[in-house]
Amino acid sequence: MSPSVVAGVVLLVLFWAWIGVFFARVRPSIMNAVGRRLRVKVEESTSFVDAGTYGVKGDRASLPKTGVVLLADFAVLFLGTVGVAALLFVPAFLVAESGTLLPLAARLTGRGAALRVVDVVAMSPAAGRATLALDVENMGRETLVACIGGVDGYTARNGYLHGSSPRFDLAVGERRPVLVDLEATKPPAGERTFRLKLECANERLAVADAVLRVR
Repeated sequence: MSPSVVAGVVLLVLFWAWIGVFFARVRPSIMNAVGRRLRVKVEESTSFVDAGTYGVKGDRASLPKTGVVLLADFAVLFLGTVGVAALLFVPAFLVAESGTLLPLAARLTGRGAALRVVDVVAMSPAAGRATLALDVENMGRETLVACIGGVDGYTARNGYLHGSSPRFDLAVGERRPVLVDLEATKPPAGERTFRLKLECANERLAVADAVLRVR
């Protein structure tokens, strides 16, 4: 099992543990504090229509205070669920996408590769085409099959640059050059950094940065 999968499972377990604590302790404590601040009694509804929401109970349930309690409950729910999920999973996603965990995954699974960019890519705006030379090497303990090198991502910043190499296999310890045919739609003039990836059997094994120079 790859480190990304393990990290994802751990984060899910932590998140669901937090959800249990949040609904059992944190949310009731916050809403009770809101009720004390407004000098009203705040309770969680058990009726069919609005079950699970907090509202003002008793004779002091004025419209303004009821509105404040409802807004406070919505804010607490949003921050305690969606907010915490974003704090956990967005950084984890960014780390996984950056390729930081790929060397660790290679050591654990025995499937790893190195991807190197040979030169800067030069492209004319009129042609919108270029060829990029890559150097790939099997750094793992098993043969890599159905490998393909290509652009990682798709953005307007570089004229929707895209392209990939023909599929190939890599024996253990093998190193070989790979050509990637690139194409862009009206690429903007100047230099743009973009990312390349190496995938084998639909598993991303290596990433590298490259520079697109448009003149």
